[in-house]
Amino acid sequence: MEIGLVLGGGGARGIAHIGALRALAERGLDPVAIAGCSIGAVVGSLVAAGHSAAHLEGMIRSLKRLDVVDVGKHGAILGNARFGEYLKPHLPNTFEELKIPFKATAVDCQTGSLVVLGSGPLIPAVLGSAATPGLLSPIFHEDWVLLDGGVLNNLPVDVIRAMTTRPVVAVDIAVPHNRKLNFSDKRSLRDRISSLFNRPHNWLTIELFLKSFDIPVRRVTQSLLAFHPPDVLVQPDLDPDFKREDFHRVDEALDAGYQATKTALDNASLER
Repeated sequence: MEIGLVLGGGGARGIAHIGALRALAERGLDPVAIAGCSIGAVVGSLVAAGHSAAHLEGMIRSLKRLDVVDVGKHGAILGNARFGEYLKPHLPNTFEELKIPFKATAVDCQTGSLVVLGSGPLIPAVLGSAATPGLLSPIFHEDWVLLDGGVLNNLPVDVIRAMTTRPVVAVDIAVPHNRKLNFSDKRSLRDRISSLFNRPHNWLTIELFLKSFDIPVRRVTQSLLAFHPPDVLVQPDLDPDFKREDFHRVDEALDAGYQATKTALDNASLER
C-alpha cells in the first residue's frame, strides 16, 4: 500500500525512524512521498534515494563521531562540513535525482520564515534542515541562511498533504519539552568543554539552550497537528533522558521506533 511519510526532528532520537521504517516495510507500506525535518530530513532523504532500513541501520552502527563532527563557524559550537562529506556517497546531487519525491523544512534565520526545500542541491538543504541553532553551523544556501526547521515545523504533515493524497504516517521523535535537567554539575569550565568530545557529556549551558529550543518545538507541533493530523501518528516510547547527542543508544532507539510503529498500525485504519 502506498503512503505519505513524515519524519520529525530530534537529533539522535531519530534513530527510531529506522525502526519505524522496518515496521512499515513488514506491513508492505511503501512511501510514495516523504517530508522531513532535521534528522528526519537526513533519514528521509536517504530513504528517498532508495536506501532500505537495513542499509540505514548499517550506516548508523558504523558511524564514528570523528567522521561527522568538526569545528563550528558562524557562531555555532560544531560544524557540519564533515557530515556533508559523509552523506555524499549515499545521496544524489539534487532533489530531482531522488527515486521518491522528498521535501525538507528549514528556517531562514535572516527573515524568520519557514523554507520548504524540494528542488535543487540536496545535501545543503538537508544540512540546513538539521542545523540546530547555536549548536550546528547555519547553512548558506541560495538566498537563505538556513537553520533547523524544527523552529517552525518539526513534523511537516501539512507539507506531505500537498505532495500526495495517500494516507499519511508521521513519526514524531521530538525531545520532550518537560524533561528534567541536572543543575548539580560542579565541574570546571575546562572539564565541561573537554566533556563535549566524550560521552556522555552534561554541559548544563548547552542543556539549557537546547531545552529552550525543545519547548517551543513541542508547542508548535501540537498546534500544527490540530490542523493537519496524520492518518497514523507514531510516537516512540523513548527515555525522556535520551538526548539529541546520544547516537550510541542505537538498539534502544531502533526497538522503540519499531514497536511504536507496529502498535500504531495495529490501532489504525489506512483505508482510503
